[in-house]
Amino acid sequence: MSKIIIIGGGAAGMMAAGVAAKNCEEVLLIEKTGSLGNKLSITGKGKCNLTNTEPKISTFIEKFGVKGKFLYNCFYKFFNQDLIEFFESKNLPLKEFSGGRIYPASLNARDVVKTLIEFIKNNGVQVKLDERAVKLIISDDKIKYLITNEKKYSCDSIIIAAGGMSYPKTGSTGDGYELAKQAGHTISPLLPSLVPLKTENIPKNLVGLKLKNVKVDVYNKEKEKLASEFGEFSFTDYGLDGSAILELSRNLKNKFTKCNLELKIDLKPVLTEKKLHNRIIREAKKHGKQEYKTLLGKLLPKKMVTIFLRKTNVDPHKKIASITTEDRSELIDLLKNFTVEICRTASIENAIITAGGIKTDQINPRTMESKLVQGLFFAGEVVDIDAATGGYNLQAAFSTGYVAGKSAAGSSSNK
Repeated sequence: MSKIIIIGGGAAGMMAAGVAAKNCEEVLLIEKTGSLGNKLSITGKGKCNLTNTEPKISTFIEKFGVKGKFLYNCFYKFFNQDLIEFFESKNLPLKEFSGGRIYPASLNARDVVKTLIEFIKNNGVQVKLDERAVKLIISDDKIKYLITNEKKYSCDSIIIAAGGMSYPKTGSTGDGYELAKQAGHTISPLLPSLVPLKTENIPKNLVGLKLKNVKVDVYNKEKEKLASEFGEFSFTDYGLDGSAILELSRNLKNKFTKCNLELKIDLKPVLTEKKLHNRIIREAKKHGKQEYKTLLGKLLPKKMVTIFLRKTNVDPHKKIASITTEDRSELIDLLKNFTVEICRTASIENAIITAGGIKTDQINPRTMESKLVQGLFFAGEVVDIDAATGGYNLQAAFSTGYVAGKSAAGSSSNK
């Protein structure tokens, strides 16, 4: 009897298990925690951005950077429309939001988890919870056994889909990397991706402030621009968070040294300096008797007014009509270049996804099978691929899980 073991009960693992079970006599899914889909149930703040409707695979893959080319074969076999049809065929209504982001219509990630659990159950997958994979037994470069903390299993194939290192409370504690090392695989450095940024000396009154439609640029000490994003972010008690910050973090994870980086915020990205200049002149003509602090209240969120008063060093009671050219230039420069020092990314435990992992040049991109050990497959975050926000990472998890499951079943049936 052919037997496939899947290690990890997340998005990639459940997809792999269900697909494999359609074509294999016996499939066992082993999950170290007491439940399935732990990280999936909290992704997207509990709403679960499943995929993105971007129609071109080449454009989709650009979101993964240079490593994305590895995913071409997986996406050709199972892409976004296939995933959408998969869930809708299982009576999970989906809804498209801005930017092509696809969510369950309920905006409840647990509905996605329930659908996947039903999928593996209906296909006869056996599930073992609270059991941890410990050791691979390999003979003649072929998978033979898996040893867990409970027992020893014989098998024809193993799919490692144990996740990365982010959100360890969900069970992602790097077990998959250790198992891959046992098989001779190389692990690229593990770093946080899509993660908040740590800052120093953020004024307390800015904590909780959310800024929308701003442009943020990051520079090193040589004034070289390292990254740029447009979107929203918020000041928190630990630093900076929000979609723009998470995207920036992907490009900054290797950039922090002993010196801090400068994050410059353009609070008025749709207005040029000249347009801002003209706007202030108009305010001076129409409301010249109003005070400087009133002008700032028109240009800024309330929480930033005090900061700007201090930084521009202009008397808050000074009449707008009396503002000098120098005052105006300093204000405009601050509006276009509000600067915050960032000292590091938050820890990998707080990252949405792990960058790094099992090197892709040791994995067959057509099957997700190891090039080093026959019968060993990989899927999901454990592989060295990561993308921007927008549903891209989950699509990669489902696609690699699909291909790994189908390939493992085909490989096992030929033995």
